[in-house]
Amino acid sequence: MSRVDDSRSSAPNPSKSSGTMSGQPSLAHALQHADLLLTCGPGGVGKTTTAAALGVAAARAGRRTVVVTVDPARRLADALGLDDSAVADEPHRVSGVTKRSTDGELFALMLDAEQTFDRLVRDQAGTRKQAEAILNNPVYRAISGSLSGAQEYMAIERLHQLHTSGEWDLVIVDTPPSRHAIDLLEAPDRLVGFLSHPVYRTLTVGQRAFAKITDAASSMFLWAVKRLAGPQIVEDTVQFFRSLANIEGGLRDRAKQVSKLLRSDRTAFVVVASPRAEAVGEAEHLLDAISEKHFPLGGVVVNLIHPLPIEFSEEVREELDGLDDGPLREHVEWHRELTGLALAERAQISALHRLAGDAPVVELPLLDADIHDVPGLIGLAERLV
Repeated sequence: MSRVDDSRSSAPNPSKSSGTMSGQPSLAHALQHADLLLTCGPGGVGKTTTAAALGVAAARAGRRTVVVTVDPARRLADALGLDDSAVADEPHRVSGVTKRSTDGELFALMLDAEQTFDRLVRDQAGTRKQAEAILNNPVYRAISGSLSGAQEYMAIERLHQLHTSGEWDLVIVDTPPSRHAIDLLEAPDRLVGFLSHPVYRTLTVGQRAFAKITDAASSMFLWAVKRLAGPQIVEDTVQFFRSLANIEGGLRDRAKQVSKLLRSDRTAFVVVASPRAEAVGEAEHLLDAISEKHFPLGGVVVNLIHPLPIEFSEEVREELDGLDDGPLREHVEWHRELTGLALAERAQISALHRLAGDAPVVELPLLDADIHDVPGLIGLAERLV
């Protein structure tokens, strides 16, 4: 879970300053000015808790905010004290977060890829008959919730739906662990590529044209598929792709809109990591991808950092070096080990400071207990911004 301390951040940038006393950029800027915010990072670093805390902070800053999680572990529901049914695809108000008249509101939902896919089909189909032809197709029903990349694209689609509804000041999406997060970021571009693929183009042509295209080689292929899977699944698959052609234009336009939206200056990506070597490595990979694909970076959060013990003077260290064996000497040795660990962690995350550039880097200390309820999230939110 997430731990917070903002004792260290990158060099100041006036264009990103949130007006804090230090003049340094902070996550408050993204929460105040972004319309969309996506948290990305490896698993097990408190990413979901950080997303929830950022939602709390935004709501308490006066913004009507919704947090969407696509994390299959459903930690966001636990952190906010919500049961599964309460967050199934539709926004559910989180109580206990806002109390002042100047506060906004916080809502949360758990992404349901199938429902989002169904909603997309109905929105893009020209007629109800065209929509039903896709929704009732056995192939569509089989893949709508399990197709590789479907969840990632549907997360972006749900983000777009919420953003364009006009109901929200800020939409926050808690993405899957970092490798899958990159799939999510690339999902709109991949969809456009899929719709241009020769196989898709072949399957969506008219019946006569399809008959001409299916030469001896492809006929043998279809014969083999029919023998292995049965003739009905071949027919259902061909019909599915032909039905999909009816909404192809809408899908292309939507994918292009979303791709542009993710690169808008009203969007912010927040990378969440920990000082573990593997987590830092994945965060570096993600920061490189964000930079390469021109997505706007709003900040970096590093969780679970060991506190740096007080440094002894040289005179005191000499005194401690002369201690006899016993409890006090063991305590001194423990102090040295903890100091070494804390310094090593700070050296480990130095690469994240470098890759963050002008974006703020917030370091969050390891706490005695996990954050698992709304009061804990409120405390975390206050320290984040």
